[in-house]
Amino acid sequence: MWLFKRRKPLRSFEDERPKQTAVNMRYVGIAPIEVDKIVGSVDRYEDFDTDFRWLSGRPDERSKKLEEAMERGEIVPPIEVYEMGEQYYVLDGHHRVGAAKKLGQDFLDANVTRIVI
Repeated sequence: MWLFKRRKPLRSFEDERPKQTAVNMRYVGIAPIEVDKIVGSVDRYEDFDTDFRWLSGRPDERSKKLEEAMERGEIVPPIEVYEMGEQYYVLDGHHRVGAAKKLGQDFLDANVTRIVI
């Protein structure tokens, strides 16, 4: 019996983009997005699993502080994402996504750039 399930790494934006016929990028602005639709990263897909926990298992004080702040209801800056289809890939804000997932948040404010396909 396995005590630990294997953690899956994030999807890579660069690996997924060629599968779409992207024709343009359009800045959307700041909008609330569903945390469950954040599926990958532009450049840190090898650092985090699908719940945005460190794959290396190293302690992360920054994530703990963000979780505490979000639990207190403090406003955190919006993350930055690419939207492709109905999924999001993080440019900036991996720690905030991890904290939101751990706390069970449904939405997170994001600065969105849409990949037009």
